[in-house]
Amino acid sequence: MNESVNNPENDRSGIGEAVTTALRQPSFLRVMLFLAATVVVLVGMRLGAPILSPILFAVVLSLLFSPIYAWLRRHRIPTPLALVLMLVGLTLLFGGIFLLLGVSIARFSGDIGSYTGQLNGQVDNLQGLAKSLGLSETSIKDAVHPSALTGAIGAVLGGLADFLSDIFLILLITLFLLAEGPAMMGRLRASVGSDHPQLASMTVFGRNVVRQLGLRAIVNLFTAAGVVVLLWVCGVDFPLMWGILTFFLSFIPWIGLPIAVAPAVVLALAEYGVERALLVIAGVVVINVVAENLLSPMLMGRGLSLSPTVLFVGFIFWAWLLGGPGAFLAAPLTIFVALIFQTFPETRWIASLMVVGAPSTEGPDTDVPPPEGEVVEPAS
Repeated sequence: MNESVNNPENDRSGIGEAVTTALRQPSFLRVMLFLAATVVVLVGMRLGAPILSPILFAVVLSLLFSPIYAWLRRHRIPTPLALVLMLVGLTLLFGGIFLLLGVSIARFSGDIGSYTGQLNGQVDNLQGLAKSLGLSETSIKDAVHPSALTGAIGAVLGGLADFLSDIFLILLITLFLLAEGPAMMGRLRASVGSDHPQLASMTVFGRNVVRQLGLRAIVNLFTAAGVVVLLWVCGVDFPLMWGILTFFLSFIPWIGLPIAVAPAVVLALAEYGVERALLVIAGVVVINVVAENLLSPMLMGRGLSLSPTVLFVGFIFWAWLLGGPGAFLAAPLTIFVALIFQTFPETRWIASLMVVGAPSTEGPDTDVPPPEGEVVEPAS
């Protein structure tokens, strides 16, 4: 008789190896359960987008401003006073932006009829120029509808005003996250251990969001300042409003800047004619080339670089899932997905496709404060 039949240890060993092999092999049922869970989560996010979007914005803002909060705490400022200072600073910052945009939008809305009349006159001039060049069959008015253009600009600015109406709620959630962040991370470390891979991934995510968006903000600030100076020199109305719009919309990859400057180009066409509009377009192109091809590579080389294809697909996906706010959150959310894929060995190859240079799971750099706002005691 076979010896293995009479040996219970061999039987148990064989059964254990068979079970282990079965668990390691991804079955069809496991794949279907994963896809079903993913669909449920995405449907829930889409249905809850009006509530989820302000919370996600607050999370991103808390990560961005956590170095300032950590700096205040490192200088022995009590937590209540540090939170008050953060509240005052954020209120002044966003309140000033809201006031400036609100006044500019109100003035633009009041003068929109005048701009429509000026644009109609410019279109008539272009139609006359086309006829003088022998293009009598070309109807510019059929291709360009001045009232539709000015109405579209008003709709964009109205949507921006609607978004700014939620800024107070976003700021409150941001302050709560700044205050509770260190305690929450401490409880999480105590429950799962400091070497847990998901916890390390969250730390890397916070650091990379601070880097990516912080460096992106520097590039956008340079672009917005250039646009403000250009429009002021060209005499286009509301240069500060278009500059602020350029700064925020430039966080949206590829299409953000054209959307931001298109109203200013239309306004230049209405006020001064096609030559001034072409000058504005040329100036914006030069500013964008300098910012993206000189300044951006120099700064972005310090942070996590997402693949352009992945970033563009992520922009489309998050904009579809969360609406307009998802377009602004596309970069941090895509970084988060890449870092989650990096955590698990089965999906690590997907993360390597999503980023240019694999995300590091090492500790924070010495020049970047801890993203969760921990207080680092100075060396004695």
